[in-house]
Amino acid sequence: MDIGLNWELLDKPLIWKNLFSNDNPVDCEVGFGNGEFLIHKAMEYSDRNYLGIDYSKKYYKKAIKTVEKAHINNIRLVWIEAKAAFLILVPDKSLSHLYINFPDPWPKEKHVKNRLLDKEFFNIAATRVKNGGEVIIVTDDPFYRDFILEEVESTHLWDSLFHKGYTDELSNYYRTKYERKWRSLNKGIYYMVFQKKRNPDLKYSIDKYEIDDVALNDFNPSLLHKIKGKVILKDNSVVKLLGYTIKEEGIQLDVLLKDGSLFRKQALFLSESENNNWILRIPDYVFSGCSVKTFTDTLKGLNK
Repeated sequence: MDIGLNWELLDKPLIWKNLFSNDNPVDCEVGFGNGEFLIHKAMEYSDRNYLGIDYSKKYYKKAIKTVEKAHINNIRLVWIEAKAAFLILVPDKSLSHLYINFPDPWPKEKHVKNRLLDKEFFNIAATRVKNGGEVIIVTDDPFYRDFILEEVESTHLWDSLFHKGYTDELSNYYRTKYERKWRSLNKGIYYMVFQKKRNPDLKYSIDKYEIDDVALNDFNPSLLHKIKGKVILKDNSVVKLLGYTIKEEGIQLDVLLKDGSLFRKQALFLSESENNNWILRIPDYVFSGCSVKTFTDTLKGLNK
């Protein structure tokens, strides 16, 4: 099994035994960066499995090379946004520990909405972490620390292991290069550990639709210009036809798809069959969320 995983080609949700070839407990790090922390944990606890999630393609590619050089077989890495990873890939109540080291605090008021560790995140995490499992967070930002504590408390799903919600020292916790740098500058470091006490009342998921190849009868491709560049909204999903290219085998549609926190660009193909009938090809690996359904419905309605 490769270290780096193409999430679209995997079972959804994941089957841990298929990924790691064993039934060992699974821990997860969100935002693994260069992979240093994951590698240390995996080497220290060879009887555990580790899933790394990061939204940076740059770090994803770098970490794969680093893990491969270390010859470690109990780490798997995936490039995807964290909330989407939990909603689509991670099975319910299957993680023992969730590590988040130095998340981006997005300090400006207008960027607060970009913070990963909000109430919704901790609600979702509570569906994927086992009862009694833990979320461990390290930050150097006192304002983000307090924001996290407020968001966690508002869920009523987690217990902090520390009286004031955090501690300045955590015994035997591996210090990454980033942490060592800040400590050398006498900057404060804050550790938070939350233990799951119960499951949320709501279920969290990204709806998936069964969409086969779509027949577009009496379709006029020239009408595609009407929706090119147009943002189409439905519920919590966004679709935008970025452009299209006429090729010998048909028309390639470059589409932006967003379902909640799942954001991707996808190439889809229109192929002409007969009598001005066209078929929109939906590859088997494409996750067909509401955005895909909205796009297919939009194409069907162009001739009307």
